[in-house]
Amino acid sequence: MSADDERAFHLERAAQCRKMAEEASDPAVQRLHEQLAEFHEAEANRELTELAELAANEDEL
Repeated sequence: MSADDERAFHLERAAQCRKMAEEASDPAVQRLHEQLAEFHEAEANRELTELAELAANEDEL
């Protein structure tokens, strides 16, 4: 899976988790889904950072 694919996966999962948080009636379950969404967003941002670093390294060559 490419870095772009992984980033897209994590962004999609974050959106799904947020939707499940909205639909959950139990506040504890809402918070768990929100935490999962935050995790997936962090992973997507990590992928973006890695892509930027790769691009910067290629520019230096």
